[in-house]
Amino acid sequence: MKRYISGPGMILSAFAAVLLMSSCSEGGAAGLPPEQTVKTPPEISAGIPPADVRNDMKVTVTDFTGREMTVPDRVDSVACLYAYIGQAVVLLDGGDKLSAVVAGMQRDELLMRKVPHIAEMPVPFRASAINIESLMGIKPDVTLIRYETAANPGEIENLEKSGLFYAVVDYRDIEQQKASIKLVGDIIGKTENAEKYLDYYDKTLDLIRSRTAGIPDDKRVSVYHSVNEVVRTNHPNEISYYVLEAVGCVNTAKDFNTAELGGKLYVNVEQIYLWDPDVVIANEAEAVEYFRTNEAFEGLRAVRENRVYQLPVGASRWGHPGSIETPIAALYIAKLLYPEYFEDIDIYKEITDFYHDFWLIDLEEEETESIISGVGMREPKAGSR
Repeated sequence: MKRYISGPGMILSAFAAVLLMSSCSEGGAAGLPPEQTVKTPPEISAGIPPADVRNDMKVTVTDFTGREMTVPDRVDSVACLYAYIGQAVVLLDGGDKLSAVVAGMQRDELLMRKVPHIAEMPVPFRASAINIESLMGIKPDVTLIRYETAANPGEIENLEKSGLFYAVVDYRDIEQQKASIKLVGDIIGKTENAEKYLDYYDKTLDLIRSRTAGIPDDKRVSVYHSVNEVVRTNHPNEISYYVLEAVGCVNTAKDFNTAELGGKLYVNVEQIYLWDPDVVIANEAEAVEYFRTNEAFEGLRAVRENRVYQLPVGASRWGHPGSIETPIAALYIAKLLYPEYFEDIDIYKEITDFYHDFWLIDLEEEETESIISGVGMREPKAGSR
């Protein structure tokens, strides 16, 4: 048994100019900051065969920023410069195509178990910047980046000059995340796998919504979601905001504020007390411990009633803005908040089935328990405790 390591704005006008000078068609980014007037990328056609049998068929896709492009005939090498994108590639059984990753992927136990050679892969992206010389040395067939990187005109200029094929994969809500999974599947020739996951995604959320739709307003649980840090919470440009909406709870941060895609929303202790949530959920074990033990929060209702919960951690931190495991996270949260509506759901079995069906991993009991506890599946960053 493997031993686990425990541990707890943008210059958009310049970006647009660069895109207009490229060979791509005009378009805008769905889910950009509110001040931008943009078009949602059109739906990407399904049914694309794997790269190795495409022959002369040209595959055209539209990325998150609205750029329309033709995918290389063969995609055998993919550089993923955002952890979520790498998770999506592995989820769709494209791990053998990975040629470059970000450092965070090298700290995730399940990703490393599924694709062990991630540990030795080059990391041409650090401190939010692309090492273009390193990337050009790798010569990936496809480079996949997030919007935050694409919004930096210097990074786009370097990518354009390099001649490398690149696409922007990002999202802010549930529908856009589904589109991002479909986009990755189309690019790497794993369309059928993407369709299978998206079918599970839709059916899971439909089940949750059907069961929570009739809950009276006065019975709905109010939830404060601690996103990585105690006083950071979600906002309408993060998918975690929409996960809480899908499970039928009262999100304390609803309509409180907005932040741009990739931005962070911080509040203070006084505001959390004003909300006084029924439940606190957190992505990080250290945040849970802080809520439970720090005297600053001893008067909070959720703390007094021992309703502060750590979310699971699998291939990613469930409910995190950059998590691939959205549907199973939503089911977990729904059962946590409304157990009487999900009595027939064996969440332990749902988790083991999820990783068997989509990650092709048969979890041992200890591993499933580690995922549920949120501790032991992700190696902490160097220097953190």
